[in-house]
Amino acid sequence: MNPTHKYTQLTRHKSRDVFGRTYRDVYSDCAISSDTGKFIKLKVQATEHVRHSAGGSTWKRKKIKNAGPTALKVSNWVFSHIDNVNKPLNEYSLGDIAQVIGRTIAITPLMLFLNFAVNPGGGQERNGGYYDPVPYRYYGRAKTSRNPMDEKPAIFATPNFEKTPRAASDRTERVLLPRRLCWLDTKPQVVVEKGVEYQVYESTDVKQWMKQNEKHCPEYLFIAWRTTQFNESREDREAESCFTDSEAELALDVWRMSDIVRGSSGVAVVLGKLPDDDASVQPEHDSNKDPLYALLSSWSQSIWTFPELLLSQGSTITCYYLSESEEEPMSPDVVDLYQDLSESQYGTVRKQVIPKNQFAARCLETSRDRYQVRRLIDHYSGNLKLSDLELTTIALECFSSRQAGNQYLPGDYSYALMGLLGRRPQIHRSDSAFLAFARLSLENYNNRLFERMLCLLHGEDQLWYDTTDVYGARLWDIEPSVQVAGIGVYNEQEAEMDAMSKYEFEQEFFHRDGDGFASEKILPPSPMSQSRWQYSPSAMAQPQTHLTSRSQVSFNSTILLNPPGAFSHTAYNSPLQKSWSPSPTVTEMAELPSPSARQQNPAYSHAHLNPQTDTIILDGCLAATVHWSEFCTPLTTSYPALFRRILKWLLRVNFMPLIIGTILALIPWPPVSSFGGFLLFYSLSILVFSPFIIRNLYGGKFWAVQPFFFGFEGYMPINEIERKIWGADMGRLTWSWYASSPLAVHKIEEEGRYIVSEDPTVVEETRRMVEAATKAGPGDMRVFTLVDTYSMTATLFQARRPPEALLICGSEGGMQRALGCSFEWTTQTFYKETVLRLETRVLDKMDRIRRVRLGIKRGQMAVTPKTAL
Repeated sequence: MNPTHKYTQLTRHKSRDVFGRTYRDVYSDCAISSDTGKFIKLKVQATEHVRHSAGGSTWKRKKIKNAGPTALKVSNWVFSHIDNVNKPLNEYSLGDIAQVIGRTIAITPLMLFLNFAVNPGGGQERNGGYYDPVPYRYYGRAKTSRNPMDEKPAIFATPNFEKTPRAASDRTERVLLPRRLCWLDTKPQVVVEKGVEYQVYESTDVKQWMKQNEKHCPEYLFIAWRTTQFNESREDREAESCFTDSEAELALDVWRMSDIVRGSSGVAVVLGKLPDDDASVQPEHDSNKDPLYALLSSWSQSIWTFPELLLSQGSTITCYYLSESEEEPMSPDVVDLYQDLSESQYGTVRKQVIPKNQFAARCLETSRDRYQVRRLIDHYSGNLKLSDLELTTIALECFSSRQAGNQYLPGDYSYALMGLLGRRPQIHRSDSAFLAFARLSLENYNNRLFERMLCLLHGEDQLWYDTTDVYGARLWDIEPSVQVAGIGVYNEQEAEMDAMSKYEFEQEFFHRDGDGFASEKILPPSPMSQSRWQYSPSAMAQPQTHLTSRSQVSFNSTILLNPPGAFSHTAYNSPLQKSWSPSPTVTEMAELPSPSARQQNPAYSHAHLNPQTDTIILDGCLAATVHWSEFCTPLTTSYPALFRRILKWLLRVNFMPLIIGTILALIPWPPVSSFGGFLLFYSLSILVFSPFIIRNLYGGKFWAVQPFFFGFEGYMPINEIERKIWGADMGRLTWSWYASSPLAVHKIEEEGRYIVSEDPTVVEETRRMVEAATKAGPGDMRVFTLVDTYSMTATLFQARRPPEALLICGSEGGMQRALGCSFEWTTQTFYKETVLRLETRVLDKMDRIRRVRLGIKRGQMAVTPKTAL
């Protein structure tokens, strides 16, 4: 049956196979021939129900043919009308017996010739008794390789003595000090411009100040906020921004703000007005909690402010907020001894100190988020240390469930997470969220997190960063057996953009010593060192977005908090000097693009994958080809029973008594003719009973079978599958168990003594799923069956496309995690379709494959029914 749908893309593509041969064609479904290594059109055998249903496909569907020996198939025809040939003879009706006798007599002449072809166990032996390999080679280049030398063509490679250490060239260096500090040692001067009052402050370069005063950097307080709790005009945002338009400074400072938090004496959280006081400013999440806790919950929901919660010093969180209400905004059952009040022209400024270990329980909305955030807080507080694997996994989940606010780069979520880890790759502006996290994972030791994530089976609507496994396993239950050697696909235009950003970054902020290691430059006096930055005094009451104006909140909070001395602000995130000394300090952060430029920035998706670019290079896989076009009879080995040996020779030499008996029967001498008649009767009896003998010869248990992976679309009863492959149902093939797929079913027999596999369709939900899958169209979820002749099991599973190869990537629970992958020939990419669990002994029968370009999710090309024009 030809494909019912065709791809609308008519562009001709070309690609190379394993032997370097070029294949040219329009976009189509192809597979790799395990015999020749060539790209061939994909053909999938399917059940009759699937082939004649209302669904469709972009590949050719074939009828499932019986691949058993001809002699056995003819013999089985004699008993095809009987459900069970093993039941006692007295249970058959006279009609059944008469039909068996009639069919036996009808095929007797044919059996005379077929008896010579009887060869029990004589199937195909391939590949030295191994599964068919996957003849594949990827000729492309990764965007980022685990070994940096893999990224350089040999012609451009530097001599060994000139190579730059990766630590200096490919990592974002940590900062030990804030770059700029705002000093508020005098009463702010009020300036009126265009009818708006501003407070004038000064900022100073920290290193220049240290050099001139011959002192260390003073202690500073980090003031944190989230600007979505405030509303400001565009002019206010531009005036209050603490960043410049330099992209190099953006790369330097924005992603390293966590270092400034770590170096601060403490963190003060500045919140907006309580929702009850200002109806125009509402928290982002509806909450039945106290208004203050609702604001704190909103503050913690940003990927930019969340690290400030985790990395802040001390065991408490101090927050300040405005309220014009005379009543305390706290629940009656909550008594806070640290609560403080002060008056200002904008209302009452309240101070609240909350234990950090109670933040998750009091302020967060969902139980899952509370649990995971509390684990991170305990880790950074030193109460309960997490392993490297747990830390990265939990942090990824927490960051992914938060909001980006102002998202500047596609990989912002992963780059925000970078501040929690020790080793930080350079920022690549062309990286997607997936590639940014992959680079972060490769750079840091996290117990092979990314390799473990590849072995997970996600649900249909599950996102790539979700570490929930359909099989119920956890990441640390999986032991990976492969290595991610690279990520992404090399793109010259993106590489030039990333290289230029990196060059500008290093030229402006770093110099290298004789050993090639980079250190931060002592910047020359900046024209902004003594410049006067203007910030609106109304900012506290009318805030905005996080990174652009966190400094503004801190500046204005000086007035609102009315400290006993002066107030110190860091433009990195507005620090306040802890001691309230008369000579405070302030940091200044590199500026972000202007608000007008930010408004033009596209919104990037963290949750979804780009099928073309979000790929990895995987090395070390054991792999096997899955045959979808047809069955073949594998070579088998059975126990050489004496009785079967005798029957085999009786069939093979039966022509001799037939010929001799016929000749002797024609001789007129009675003794001779009588003996000839006996031989003739004996030979004809063997012929008549040949169907019974042949079935017995091909029976018995298999001691060894040539390994094959066969697949077909749809579902068939297990006895029918065995009949299609070996020609008869002998009860040797069983359904898989040990949760080989999410649809696998088993039962326990004889008071818990034995575990026996069951037909998956005994589950009503699975049966309905199988029925619905027959109507699946292109891109829909389908039901396939995989037959493993080595373990003599069949596995029912779901996937959108037939996986043409199985890649073994890890082990878990005494089973091997095999990625079932479809093949996209135009880009030489395997795409993960499902994950199956195979017996560990299959490893002994598999060959390794070369480095594989693997995609986590395959895109869906536009298709149209073939009848449509």
